[in-house]
Amino acid sequence: MTLDTTEQKVSAPLENERAGDTLLARFGRWWGRKGDDANEGAPSAAATAATAQLSALPVLSARVQRRHREQLRQCFDARLTDGAANTAAQAWRQEYETAPEPVRQAMLEVLAEVAASGSDAAATHASPSSLSQALSNARIRFFKRLAALHGQHGGSACGLHFLIHLRADMLRWHKRIPGLRVLDDDLEALFSNWFDVGLLELQPITWDSPASLLEKLIRYEAVHEISSWTDLRNRLDSDRRCYAFFHPRMPREPLIFVEVAFVPEMAANVQALLDEAAPLEDLRRVKWAIFYSISNTQAGLRGVSFGNFLLKRVIEELQREFPKLKQFATLSPIPGFADWLRRQDAAAIAGVLGEKRVARWTERHGDAPADGAAWLAALAPDSTDAAIRDTALTLAAHYLVREQKDGLPADAVARFHLGNGACVERLNWGADLSRKGRAQGCGMMVNYLYAPDALDDNLARLGAGNPRVSRAVGKLL
Repeated sequence: MTLDTTEQKVSAPLENERAGDTLLARFGRWWGRKGDDANEGAPSAAATAATAQLSALPVLSARVQRRHREQLRQCFDARLTDGAANTAAQAWRQEYETAPEPVRQAMLEVLAEVAASGSDAAATHASPSSLSQALSNARIRFFKRLAALHGQHGGSACGLHFLIHLRADMLRWHKRIPGLRVLDDDLEALFSNWFDVGLLELQPITWDSPASLLEKLIRYEAVHEISSWTDLRNRLDSDRRCYAFFHPRMPREPLIFVEVAFVPEMAANVQALLDEAAPLEDLRRVKWAIFYSISNTQAGLRGVSFGNFLLKRVIEELQREFPKLKQFATLSPIPGFADWLRRQDAAAIAGVLGEKRVARWTERHGDAPADGAAWLAALAPDSTDAAIRDTALTLAAHYLVREQKDGLPADAVARFHLGNGACVERLNWGADLSRKGRAQGCGMMVNYLYAPDALDDNLARLGAGNPRVSRAVGKLL
């Protein structure tokens, strides 16, 4: 299981369709995702032509910019109960929702400009510190005004959901529009309060849940793609569970969800775990609950943490349903391993492996690979060779436990689970032979053990720079 916190996904791996979208608006978002992806190849002739069409569109004329400034200043300066300001905010929102991507970006540029300028009266009479506070108060008032709005059409998102979409765009474009940073800081602070775990509702998702919710489960799944309705039904069968956090204002929109499988022993292979032909487990004799996928669904909620609360709440729910259930673990990918290994030189890898392992490799396979990229190519994920397997597991153990970023594990999934108080329990070779599993973690996966009575102690050890690992993992270090 993983919390999808990698840079390319975090926060919600998929962007929702906006109510009232035009075809051009949807194409604009699609093209923006393609254009921002550094790994994409050169655009096709058709894409280039489409881009030229988009760029030929007038972004915002001077007249439209003036109108937006007037709308936004009214929204920023008026009281929250001001009806005219609320009407202006609704008009701005509707225009933003239906606009193609270049227009939305231009509208955010105007928003950042107005948010930074403040009213003339504030600028004239306020000291620098009081002006800064006044501007922050105006930004917060603007966001609260938008949050209070309701959609004008049946399928339109509530104001709170619109703000999540708005922040997702802000996060994508903050490097192009530096003035968005202060807006984002205020909005993230508001979200931290509005989406406090005490306000969220934990609900099970079952095969009997509304079809619209099940469709979102398929769309939002970020770890192991749901390939069909049969696959989904298997994941929601009687020996499985799925739980999600919901906000009362967004009752049909999961914020984060976790998928659980009941198995007789700690799972070591995701292909076996998701095998649709496997017999159902007898819940009277279930011993392990395996968290094999956890997915954030809203890109705009990046930085608002509730994944750790979700897991602990789910453990409590499972213990209530199965009082004899004592063993909880994940089956998690190692998404950053391949990228880390590519960056290493021969000396660094030799230092991690040690003389004995390097000599064993040389004896079996000849000269050691020249650098990290060559090592990665040599570590075939489906190999049965003991030297290849042990070398890969040793490198993965080092990466998970020893490599750090800002004093915490460098791997985003390890950072999440160890930050919850879990233990690095076991590394599994050939555990995910999907294209994604091979590309990210050389086919390896890891079990993080959640022992409820040990979570606080493990978290203290992590804070001291000594994350808890099992004896088997320790032998690889």
